[in-house]
Amino acid sequence: MLNKKSKSRIEWVDTAKAIGMFLVFYGHFVKNLYSETNDIAFLQHKYIYAFHMPLFFFISGFYFKPVTSFSLKFKQLFLRRLLPVFAFALLSLPLWLIYNFISYDSLKLGTIVKQILSYGRGNPQLNIITWFLVCLFVAEVIIAAITTIFKKPFALFIIGLVFLVSGVIISNRIEQFSALTGVDKNVWFIHTAIIAIGFYLLGYVIYPYINKLVNTAKWAFIPLVFVGFVGLFFTYNINSPFEGFNVNMIYAQYGSLLWFLISSFLGILGIISLSIILKSNKVFDFIGKNTLILIGLNGIFYAFLNKFLGSLYPDNGIWWQITGYALVISILSLLVCYPIINALNKYVPQLFGRPRQDGPLLPNLEAINWRAFLEKN
Repeated sequence: MLNKKSKSRIEWVDTAKAIGMFLVFYGHFVKNLYSETNDIAFLQHKYIYAFHMPLFFFISGFYFKPVTSFSLKFKQLFLRRLLPVFAFALLSLPLWLIYNFISYDSLKLGTIVKQILSYGRGNPQLNIITWFLVCLFVAEVIIAAITTIFKKPFALFIIGLVFLVSGVIISNRIEQFSALTGVDKNVWFIHTAIIAIGFYLLGYVIYPYINKLVNTAKWAFIPLVFVGFVGLFFTYNINSPFEGFNVNMIYAQYGSLLWFLISSFLGILGIISLSIILKSNKVFDFIGKNTLILIGLNGIFYAFLNKFLGSLYPDNGIWWQITGYALVISILSLLVCYPIINALNKYVPQLFGRPRQDGPLLPNLEAINWRAFLEKN
């Protein structure tokens, strides 16, 4: 689906990823400002969660390439998706030991062991935000298998819709389906992956049409920004099957099938349209190119800092102060990530989503014949 020109980075896609990643930082922090007398933080969190993870799965579909070898694709996906999950686990492990010692005067080694063992079920407890990479890995493995059989865009579009609808239905009755199939709730995020596959395939099929419109009628996206965000404003809170509900893909929690899909696609429409009309800049480009690392680094903020920083805010319910504080913390968090990203990319890019790079400390991991290497050693 991608033409030769689109093999190079496309600026508006990086901009969309950058905006989405900022919303990840903002959404994961503002939830710490909830209180019984303050629903502003909750409503902001709910608005963002209505679409921000569907957005990332949708955009991921832009980069899909037809599979020529399933075994080769599996190897690539393992190195590009799961290896960073394990790398961030190693980075997070000493932080958990320090955190436990400071908070509980104990290393809580029993808990640490349980967190490590959770990876066997695809549940990255040492850095929970990397759940997205686990889920994306599972989704892309299934998609690789699907696309060895179905190759026509229309067929993949229909398959995407079927996965979306069936995924929400299954998740809303997950206990019954788990009992029927014997598959535990969201082990390896399999139930969430069903919905992720839907967004991914639709992104893959729709992307060339978006890009064509960008090149021929870019002005058309200006009103679509308002359609997306204003439409989302009027629909996101309708999806409220119980008090305090918000969409949360990590827990396979979607609420109404209709309103989940409407809100998701309105948010996707708004972000993509905004990204197309905005002028690219170095900040957007940098964040867009490093979203994978930022996912893992956000997991560190989420586990160790966000709750503490949230507790420093006085509960006054004033919306502009809540928003301003969350904006400042989110921006500062991203700034702290900057030197860490540069260091990881400089010394060990192979462990953080760039396995094909060679040096300075590790070789090109995709070039290694792992079967021969393991047999030899």
